[in-house]
Amino acid sequence: MKRQIFVVVLALMIVTGGVTASAQSDTLVVRRDTIDILRGVMGGAADTVSVSVDTSALFDSPRLVPEDYFRSVGEGRVSVETASKKKTSGDLIAEGDSLKAGYEFEKALERYIAADALSPGSGVASKKIEEVRNALNMTELFTLAKPVAKAQFSVYDFFLFYPMSPVSWRPSPNSLDSSSQYPVYATYVPQGSESVYYSASDPSGVRNLYFSSKGDSLWSAPRLLDERLTTSGNEIFPVLSRDRKRLYFASDGLYGMGGYDLYYSDWDEYARRWGEPVNMGFPYSSPADDFLLMDTMDGKYTIFASTRESPKDSVCIYVLEYQANPDRVKIASPEERRSLSSLSPVNDPTRIDAGSAVRGSIPHSDEMRLYSETASRISEIRDSIYLVESSIDALRSSLLSGAGNPGEVGEAIALRQGSLKPLRDSLSAAEARLKIIEDSFLHKGTGAGNGRLKRSADRQVVGAGSAYTFSKNPFGPPLDIRLAAAAPAEAGAEFRISSVGRFAYDKQLPEGIVYQIHIFTRSSHASLDDLSGLSPVYERLTYNLRYSYSAGVFRSYPAALSRLNDVRALGFEDAYIEAYKDGKEITLDAAFAASRE
Repeated sequence: MKRQIFVVVLALMIVTGGVTASAQSDTLVVRRDTIDILRGVMGGAADTVSVSVDTSALFDSPRLVPEDYFRSVGEGRVSVETASKKKTSGDLIAEGDSLKAGYEFEKALERYIAADALSPGSGVASKKIEEVRNALNMTELFTLAKPVAKAQFSVYDFFLFYPMSPVSWRPSPNSLDSSSQYPVYATYVPQGSESVYYSASDPSGVRNLYFSSKGDSLWSAPRLLDERLTTSGNEIFPVLSRDRKRLYFASDGLYGMGGYDLYYSDWDEYARRWGEPVNMGFPYSSPADDFLLMDTMDGKYTIFASTRESPKDSVCIYVLEYQANPDRVKIASPEERRSLSSLSPVNDPTRIDAGSAVRGSIPHSDEMRLYSETASRISEIRDSIYLVESSIDALRSSLLSGAGNPGEVGEAIALRQGSLKPLRDSLSAAEARLKIIEDSFLHKGTGAGNGRLKRSADRQVVGAGSAYTFSKNPFGPPLDIRLAAAAPAEAGAEFRISSVGRFAYDKQLPEGIVYQIHIFTRSSHASLDDLSGLSPVYERLTYNLRYSYSAGVFRSYPAALSRLNDVRALGFEDAYIEAYKDGKEITLDAAFAASRE
């Protein structure tokens, strides 16, 4: 009734000419069905209706107009302008994506909920709702990071600028990974490795994390790390911590806010398995893609890459001070979220850290080690000189532009110029030593090794003017890893995927420890059509009188894990592995302990 009174009053004012232009107005947002009625009264076919209303006549009795008819009403006259064109679910999702990228999670949630109401059951909007709610939850514990530096690189070789062992990134595809796709274009395998954690694509193109170790002549058949670290999405760029007790990686299939987020998993020594993965939250994870996080070996920095501020085919590498126990706060403002997530460093050229340049050695002999150390020292000194000279140029520019105190700027320039001479003297001495070693190589006929090492003294340098220097490593040689043949996927297992599924004829599991893949639980009996071709499927009545269904019988956890994603791909996204001993369900940890015994 109230809406009808409001519509009639407003329509009469339009028809009788009681509406006049307003020089200053607030926005009155009218319901879409109201606008449709107004268009009928006006006889127009335009997509928008724009009028101004004399609020002194219309709103003397506020109860006539419900609050949901307008966003805000100012004093005096107010303009009414709204689009009568209806938005689609796709329009609302696109708006939500844009708002989420700008860290306006509350507004993004509104758009996604509206989109879900227009297209219920589509799944797209509901997934977006889940992601943005995750983002809101993670703003409750926002890590106050200490940015040191950031720089932009191509997504195809950004990893070469990390301070990791030289010549250890091997281009994909290779013997471990048969594909090359965004953002994984190489596999990290340091020379002399006895074991390796890596990401690889399965036959369906999904990337998961694998482990292999070196035997006498062959590397072990690759095996998935753990059910907790294996999703129907992608897991990429695994990196071990310095003590090898924590695994960092990125995933777009775990609890997160969309795209790739950063996670860590701690090694459980008692259970002998990797623990539940933890999303590292803001500012490491973001609505964009974030991946390849590592702590430097010297314990000074944490480094990771992100697309949050980069154009297509590029990433930014962010360098933060390492924090064992960082401060965490709740951040509710979108502006503050954006500011803290941009991780903009306070550049201070006096904080020169030549040791931050990527370097390493290839210690084939004492003489080769000496050459590598000398070449690395030359690179450090060149980086330092480059930084000092760049900072002097910046100070001179500020002096010419009138910025800063001339006396203080002049003193800073003089201080930096004074540091150049000893640096250049050190460079000359190091280059002289390198020349002596090179002559020795030539005399002994080892020029090939010399050339390979000499390239490390001429690496690309990025980051002048900051407290950290990025230096580029070359790619390593092609992988020469021979893998042992993997056991057949169904060896020792009862498991099939075919056109028609079937229930187990004998509902009794074999004695000993076996594993199954749980697919769903429901209140009524399932039919063959519900099995999506899986067999054998076991039905059990649970203590709360619901029916639980599990597929397959596997004699080992790795065998069950190797088929878990196959089951999830059939539509059972929440499938998981369960263990049984002599027909009774036990925990996975208990099964692992019993297997070791």
